[in-house]
Amino acid sequence: MNKRTRNVLIIVGGLAVLIAIAVFAGRSRGSGAIEVRTQKLVYAPFTVKLPENGVVMHERAATIPVLVSGNIGQMLVRAGSQVSQGELLATIYNPSIDYAAAGSSADAASANANVSAAQVQEQNARVGYQAQVNTNKSALDEAKRVYDADVTLYDNKAIPKNQLDADKAKLEQAQVAYDQAVQQLRLGVVSGYNGSSTQAAIAAAQKARIVNAQNQQQAGFLEVRAPFSGVIQSVTAQTNDALRPLQPGDQVTAGQPLFTMAGGRGYIVRAQVDEQDIINVTIGMPARVTGQDFPGRTINGHVAEIAPVATKSTDASSTAKQVLTTIALDQNPSYLRDGMSADVDILTTNIPHSIVVPNDAVFKEKNKSYVWAIVNGIAQKRAIVAGKVGDTTTLVKSGLAAGDTIVAQHTEELKEGAKVKPAPSASPLPSASGT
Repeated sequence: MNKRTRNVLIIVGGLAVLIAIAVFAGRSRGSGAIEVRTQKLVYAPFTVKLPENGVVMHERAATIPVLVSGNIGQMLVRAGSQVSQGELLATIYNPSIDYAAAGSSADAASANANVSAAQVQEQNARVGYQAQVNTNKSALDEAKRVYDADVTLYDNKAIPKNQLDADKAKLEQAQVAYDQAVQQLRLGVVSGYNGSSTQAAIAAAQKARIVNAQNQQQAGFLEVRAPFSGVIQSVTAQTNDALRPLQPGDQVTAGQPLFTMAGGRGYIVRAQVDEQDIINVTIGMPARVTGQDFPGRTINGHVAEIAPVATKSTDASSTAKQVLTTIALDQNPSYLRDGMSADVDILTTNIPHSIVVPNDAVFKEKNKSYVWAIVNGIAQKRAIVAGKVGDTTTLVKSGLAAGDTIVAQHTEELKEGAKVKPAPSASPLPSASGT
């Protein structure tokens, strides 16, 4: 190799080294960008959930007992039967109740008749007293007319003195008779013209009606009827055979449950909300119901009722109190069953159109909040007004808009103006919700 060729090779090698150094330097300058997890903001719902446990049940449920003792006469329904309000479900056989009702009905009718008879007697007594007064008044008037005439005749010496005295004695007797009749009439008014008998008859009739009403009510209890429209859920089983429902002829006692039934528009979920959380719950709040018994299904609903009192927790180890809260379901799927366990999320905050960021993206500085916005690959500190904070996300009231890109993680490496680049995402970003 001659000298000239060697020089050319040296020059070419040097150029290669310079090029390599330049490439390496360029790569070094590019590696100054900090890899961060980023998120492009879009409008999304922001929710804060209050998770609770609940139980699925019909909106209206009742246990229908036997109200009188006896034996089953007829069983007209079974579990699963659809019934209407007032429909006859079963009959109870108890002849003593039937006999008592029939007897008291007759007694009440007789007592009412006695009242009518006593009132007639009272009216007759009143008429009799008045008739006696009228008769005696007529006799008194006649005796007075005769006496007055005799006085004139005696003055004219037409009749002897003994006749005048006799007529005067008749007048006085007629006056006494009349006064007695008037007094008897007045006493009749005060006493009610044999009213004691009438009042006694009225009292006896009232007592008979009370006894009859009681007996008729007992007779009515021999028929067991549906208190509302719904579905018969169960028929009480025999004491010695849990698999055999009560049958005609079986003995029952007053107060013994006979049926359970459910009615109303559909299902509800009753949940126990901790007394410290109930302040955040109001009527009408939306709720979502899920459960292990119906996996993959979500049923929407809303808070329909909040109990006025807090009760001790059903957990014996807890001293906290809970408030019974009713969730009305917007749908009633066929797979729901009374008594199923359910998970309830009450959406205490539910903003369907909002800007939300991950909690890790929010930084605090002197009681102010900010995030790192990314503009053309450069990190910029962006002040925001933060709203409610959920378990994983924060509501942004102002400072950001849809289309902005932010650093979606907490990092201390960033400085104003630092170059950033998106880090590979190993998994989907969390959804924009409060939990």
